Amino acid sequence: MGKESPTRRKFKVRQKQKRREKVKKLKEKLKKAQSEQERQRIIDKILKIAPHYYELSKDFLGSAAKKSK
Repeated sequence: MGKESPTRRKFKVRQKQKRREKVKKLKEKLKKAQSEQERQRIIDKILKIAPHYYELSKDFLGSAAKKSK
């Protein structure tokens, strides 16, 4: 387990920043989404980019189901 090169670290940091920006944009779209189908498509995109957002998807799906009733 050697040290990571500075170049590799910069790459990982930029990658993480970009992922956060994408997820942030998709969350905004999710708030504005009208149909359930559109919401599901956006949630699928978020999970593809950042699989650790699984809990978020359950929260949004639960709140969307409550709103529609």
